[in-house]
Amino acid sequence: MTPASAAPPVRRFPARTASLGFSLRLPAEWPSHALPDEAPDFSDPAQLLPLATVSAPHAAIVFSVAARPAYAEGSLSGWALYLLAQQGLRTPGLGEAVLGAAQGPGGLAAVTGEAERPCELGVTRVRFALFEDGGRLVLLRLSASAAMADVLGDLWQAAIGSFRLDEPAGPTVPLWPPGQRAPMAVPAPPAAPTAMAPDIDVSLLAPAFGDAALSDNTESFDPGHATNRQVREAGAGEVPRLMSVDHAARSATLACAAIQAQIDLPLGWHAADDGRRVLVFEPEGDVHIHIALMPAAGRSLVEALHALQAQLRREHPDATITPHSEGGLHGLALRGLRDADDVVERHEWLVPGPPAPQGAEIGQLLHLRVVAIQACAEAAVRLGERILRSVVFGQQVLPAATGDTGPDWWLAALLLERADRLREAEGCIVGAVDSAGAPLQLAELYRQRMLRLLRAGDPEAAEQARAQSMRWLQRHATLSTGAVLVRATDAVEIPL
Repeated sequence: MTPASAAPPVRRFPARTASLGFSLRLPAEWPSHALPDEAPDFSDPAQLLPLATVSAPHAAIVFSVAARPAYAEGSLSGWALYLLAQQGLRTPGLGEAVLGAAQGPGGLAAVTGEAERPCELGVTRVRFALFEDGGRLVLLRLSASAAMADVLGDLWQAAIGSFRLDEPAGPTVPLWPPGQRAPMAVPAPPAAPTAMAPDIDVSLLAPAFGDAALSDNTESFDPGHATNRQVREAGAGEVPRLMSVDHAARSATLACAAIQAQIDLPLGWHAADDGRRVLVFEPEGDVHIHIALMPAAGRSLVEALHALQAQLRREHPDATITPHSEGGLHGLALRGLRDADDVVERHEWLVPGPPAPQGAEIGQLLHLRVVAIQACAEAAVRLGERILRSVVFGQQVLPAATGDTGPDWWLAALLLERADRLREAEGCIVGAVDSAGAPLQLAELYRQRMLRLLRAGDPEAAEQARAQSMRWLQRHATLSTGAVLVRATDAVEIPL
């Protein structure tokens, strides 16, 4: 049973305009509504284009995202006050926040606050966040009756804390006017832009992965594909679970247990997850991308990059190693390497990994490596950066074996167990099952581990797994009835 306080899942919304695809946490049971096809007249400075509208199924609670081109002059706070006034909303003041702060690098500075508007049933309260990115102005809103609004604080924080653009470009305007922290007067209508900002259009732009896609279908992510069978039979891993497909962007979202995250990949590429790392490659073998988690070991991101650079200098003394930074992503480029008869380039990035479990002393970093022949290196680097920006951490996983069934957290635990990442496997269960049921589920995890190790011819490790299973059963006995304990014991008492 998932605790009521569990964070809602990450949901993805493809770009409707100006490459404004995004993801954020919202309840899975909230339906997403159809949006109008007609484009607004942006010469009217109050007009916005809806990007998403999601509502609670049995209450008047609506979460919406809308966008328009940024105005030609002014500050973000002034624009926020103007747009709120045009919508009949009154706000006591403005604050600021970083959207996506819970997801690592690439956060978006935003003006935030609460506003109210009278309605027939009383007062509607609206939480809002407005940010500008690359000439694109985006407004997030969560509206509900005043009586309901107070209980939605955690949901709002989860949504804005997880919000990420697929293709961030960086801000171009200040949050506040020069010398003024929080303007309160409602300004005159901002000057409409004489033209869209560079590379921005109200029509759909080129999709994020269109230039890297090698196919228009998902055959390369089919476990039955001949290449994927060969990879599996070689022990190099399973195809990650296919979560969704964006045919317009020619990309797919895959759930990778090894890195505890979803990533986007171009169609036509292959991926394999062995529980320790994710390998991404194209059929010709000219580009390989390796993605894995590594312990931070108490180091900052900068310290970890310095350590990685020193390690690479020891391993490749003849290579040219150059640090690089682009759009908040920090990495290293290695040039002058040889692979058989080819000269290859190698690019490495480190970014913050998934949030550390509560009480954990050591966090993790996500390490992405691209190895490509020189002719493909520039495009491969762009692809590596796009994949990094698509990462959304969470317990989205795949079945670790053909016969595995169950909810995602259980499938995650099975795959992590098979990679001998037992602490993380236990964490998947403890984070998803209530305190009374978790010990029994952990006992089942170690029972299956015992059976697997017996089949693999390792009776000593199987005995350790059996002992762990019995310990969890004993723990369960203090929280449950003797009848349940007998059934569980019968299930685990298999002679070695």
